[in-house]
Amino acid sequence: MDIITQGLLGSTAAQAGYSEKIGRKSAFYGFIIGLLPDFDIIAGLFGPWASLKYHRGPTHAFFVLAILAIPTGMLCKRLARSDVDQKHWIGLAFLSLITHPVIDWFTSYGTSLWWPFTDRRFAADALSIIDPVYSFPLLVATLFGFFAFMSPLRLKKLALVALAITTLYAGYGYYNSQSMITRGNALFRAQGFEPVETRANPTFMNISVFRVVARDATGRIMVTYLKTASQKPLTDVLLHESDSDEFALKAMQHEHARLFKWFAMDMLQVRSVVDENGRRRVLLNDMRYGLLTAPDKPLFSAEVEFDTAGNVVRVARRHNRASVSIKEEFRKTLAHVFSGEFQTIDSAWPVE
Repeated sequence: MDIITQGLLGSTAAQAGYSEKIGRKSAFYGFIIGLLPDFDIIAGLFGPWASLKYHRGPTHAFFVLAILAIPTGMLCKRLARSDVDQKHWIGLAFLSLITHPVIDWFTSYGTSLWWPFTDRRFAADALSIIDPVYSFPLLVATLFGFFAFMSPLRLKKLALVALAITTLYAGYGYYNSQSMITRGNALFRAQGFEPVETRANPTFMNISVFRVVARDATGRIMVTYLKTASQKPLTDVLLHESDSDEFALKAMQHEHARLFKWFAMDMLQVRSVVDENGRRRVLLNDMRYGLLTAPDKPLFSAEVEFDTAGNVVRVARRHNRASVSIKEEFRKTLAHVFSGEFQTIDSAWPVE
């Protein structure tokens, strides 16, 4: 989830648990503590592959955060110069920390919740990484807590209501995602494609339009976009083949290629190509993410480059966003979200 919402959730959770005991400070310290797990972004200082490996990794693990809650709570009590029992500050820190990976789990990115016991990444595909509908109740509760517009008891009740609303909303997003998986599987099987795994990822800022991605036993990927209010796909159903020649196989032996496959949670297309300069390259495409405006083009990729002797000389991450119009993508997404009937891409937003 976006970092501001993480702070809002931390603040709201802290107020729900401890506004009566700690008072107004619970809103402020809960907000700050809720941000802390995302300090793993400093891994980016050690290169793009470290960022890929460690973001939403150990600092988002339940086991690690449960331990960190103790010194964090003790430190916050000292900074706040509070005479409230230390156990309440530790409890506040625990709530504000532990809710961070929980809401990240509801998105599609993937979070290592159970590190160090497993490095498997979990994703419920219920929410977009940015969703104002989810964030708004938390914003209200946080602002009321910051400015002490109510008594501590009422602030606690408001925070509990905000958490109830956002939990129901996230639950509805999960229900929609699972429904789109069922519908997508039926659609794909009608195309002669038998999924072994299917994901339905919500598109930007909504839980109505989903990118549905499936993988079969041979590694082929099928993609389309579905909407909860429509029985028909919003885009063509696209089949993406993967290559398995000697270069593709050699590329996947590289540690960074294996890392990228782990990041893509196995929703990976492997393409072996020769570029205009005659160089052999293997493209690794994370098919979980794409655009309504260009459903066949993944947003995140990696590239393995070979020399003339067939040796790997470079593995680099690629972000295919240079030609993306965020404004157009957003407008087309909203056109589908707020249209009651089925529309194709062109009818929802005509090409000019």
